[in-house]
Amino acid sequence: MPSTTPTATDALEPDAREEMLRFLDRESAIARATDGRLAVLVMELRRVDRLQALLKGPAPATTMALVIDRMRRALRPEDRLAALSDEQVCVVLPRLAHPSQAVLAAVKLLRVLDRPIAHEGGSAVLRPCVGVACLPDHGFDPAGLLMAADIARHIAATREEGYHVMQPEDRVETEVYRGLDLDLERAIRANELEMHYQPQVELASGRPVGIEALVRWRHAKAGEVSAQTVVGIAERTGLIGTLTFWVMNAALRQAAQWRAAGITPRIALNVSLSMLTDRELPAVVDQSLKTWSIPPQDLVIEVAESSTLVDAERSVAILTRLKGVGVQIAIDDFGTGFTSLAHLRRLPVDEIKIDRPFVRGMLAEKGDMALVRSAIDIAHNFSLRVVGEGAEDEATVAELTRLGCDVAQGHALSPALAPDALQAWWPKA
Repeated sequence: MPSTTPTATDALEPDAREEMLRFLDRESAIARATDGRLAVLVMELRRVDRLQALLKGPAPATTMALVIDRMRRALRPEDRLAALSDEQVCVVLPRLAHPSQAVLAAVKLLRVLDRPIAHEGGSAVLRPCVGVACLPDHGFDPAGLLMAADIARHIAATREEGYHVMQPEDRVETEVYRGLDLDLERAIRANELEMHYQPQVELASGRPVGIEALVRWRHAKAGEVSAQTVVGIAERTGLIGTLTFWVMNAALRQAAQWRAAGITPRIALNVSLSMLTDRELPAVVDQSLKTWSIPPQDLVIEVAESSTLVDAERSVAILTRLKGVGVQIAIDDFGTGFTSLAHLRRLPVDEIKIDRPFVRGMLAEKGDMALVRSAIDIAHNFSLRVVGEGAEDEATVAELTRLGCDVAQGHALSPALAPDALQAWWPKA
């Protein structure tokens, strides 16, 4: 008898979706009858278009085949998955003993897709997010579970962890967040966004040497909207160029005011993947520096490690042109993108920033400690400065100092501050 388990290619077809939905119907009925547990996961494959651009043949089908092949390795034989669209996959986890198994599955799926996906000489990182809903906690019927998982997926896109389990209050929150797409452009043009700045402290001397600029948005209904959410909305709505220009000029204008008061920190600005492939970016940066009379070497452009692996040739070209402007380049989230030493040597960078979770976990996890230690050694061998993010307690700061990390940022040193508060906090010369 042939196997009824869908293959990766089968999972792209409408029949595979229908089979998965029938499987969900059947397994949810069994769970209801036996007081059992079941979970539905909806995964969004953000940046899937970047991978499709590297692939030959029918791009959506090829892309999803590669993704589903990798996802299946993280699942049990009895689990089912199928593509809902070119950018979404649904996973059904039947017969769970405990809800924590659904969270574990979500984390495993994120990890297997965090590594670059290679095909015919190209590679890309997807940055997926996963929403989780469980029977009986979030409903009993398949349609309700799918809806709950999709709401959780929407919220997961705004969370650093990359996954979110449906909560009772989330239905209200999601309705509020859906309106943000329409409000962001107006907020940018009306100058309603705010900037906060997190100090970066040189560990050897204990003196602040830089700041990371972070955008904030106080929405009338949603309240405080995180920088990650703002950037995510901007990328979805095509406003990322407008947002980047606003943030850059707001930070440089503030830097000019600080310089008049005798404060001259390095200013770190994060640039998203979509901007890193924009040929106009170096000219925009150059013009903004000249407008506010800020020395180029005082600006650090941060790019995510994984973004340098997507369309690598163009990324290197844009970074090289930025270096020509005179700014410094930092690789952000170092440790998450599997950058090879050969690739690191090609990048015209001055600094690496070790990703926050590794720094936070290094005192408790041997693996995280080994990664932090190795990152510092590798960076110093390449004559690069090292910044440790997520220094949340004195013990972590002390260990980073012992390992030879150059600079750290985190709540143990200072939270992100409004401009006036930072000026008051900054040591006087």
